[in-house]
Amino acid sequence: MLFDANTRLIKVIATIAMLYVYFREYANQGFEAIIGCSLIILLYIVLLWARQTWWNGMKYAVISLLIITIEFILYYLYGVTDATLLWPLVWILATVYDKYRYLSFILALFTIVVILCISWPFSFTTPLILVGLFIGVLIRKIRKDSYRLKELHLQELNKAHQELQEAHAELQEATMHSMKYAALEERMRLAREIHDGLGHQLTSLIVQLQALEIMLPGEPKKASETITQLLQIARQAMGEVRMAVREWSSDETGLGLIALKGLVSQIQGRSSIKFNFFQESEVSEWPNETSIVLYRAVQESLTNILRHSNATSVTIHLKEVNNEIILKVADNGSYTQERPLKAGFGLKGMTERCRLHGGTCTFVSVEPHGLCIEIILPIDTLVSSNLRK
Repeated sequence: MLFDANTRLIKVIATIAMLYVYFREYANQGFEAIIGCSLIILLYIVLLWARQTWWNGMKYAVISLLIITIEFILYYLYGVTDATLLWPLVWILATVYDKYRYLSFILALFTIVVILCISWPFSFTTPLILVGLFIGVLIRKIRKDSYRLKELHLQELNKAHQELQEAHAELQEATMHSMKYAALEERMRLAREIHDGLGHQLTSLIVQLQALEIMLPGEPKKASETITQLLQIARQAMGEVRMAVREWSSDETGLGLIALKGLVSQIQGRSSIKFNFFQESEVSEWPNETSIVLYRAVQESLTNILRHSNATSVTIHLKEVNNEIILKVADNGSYTQERPLKAGFGLKGMTERCRLHGGTCTFVSVEPHGLCIEIILPIDTLVSSNLRK
């Protein structure tokens, strides 16, 4: 925008300067000189102010040659030896060098030769000034175009950056939805387990209570033993309920851990591979960002195992040690240490996500065959100290 405003200003100044200077210089050289000067200025105004879309190489060549021809007529027929009317043509031709490179150069060179012929004998500095004028305008034109290209490139980069940010936000949101869905499935599985386990225990409790009612009058000693058994069954049922309730919440507390377990259950449900999930320590409440990194890491690891490993069993170990989350996903697939690991886009992306989160992702072979992916992520120091099992 700055260069466009400057260009318009230069055009206005050039037009006013030509009207003033040339009419003042040629006013005393006769009627023919004024007419010739007027025609040349009119052609210059067309060159300066006509729309760029109207121009082509032929039109530039015709108008430039008309200006040179009129100057020749003034020189040979009317004895006008002042060639300054051609100097603006050198400047104008330099401004269109990028569009009509060879034509512009040839016309500018021809114009300079004509100026030198009309101005003979001329000072040694005259050709240097003319060449300097052409090169100077050309350099300014190149700078202007370079500035425009940089500005356009910056706009494209900003647009691409904004689109990437939007895509990242959408991906994060989609991952959160996926995690919530996995957590919901895990909670439904827990509900089924509570229903099956607790239902069996309550049924047993009811039956024995009915028997106790019969035993009390005649067999008080046996009734006392039955009461002990009933208390044990009731405590066991209560323990299962407490264990389930720890992982059952209407909000997103513990979403990361539950989502991981739900993801493993989902994949196990549609695969013949045996999956084992081992939680080796209590874990804290993770921030959403950490949960997303772990979830996508496990998702990518298990997907890679399903596609490429030919494994029959997978073990997932999760623990927290020294304010770090350590996650290991190991399989008994066909990978061996002798064969180099070819990390595809998914594994590279997983490694990069861990690195950006301040953690590491390493790949280690398992004896006699198989692969272990170990992920270590730091826990945010602001994480809640509430622990979950």
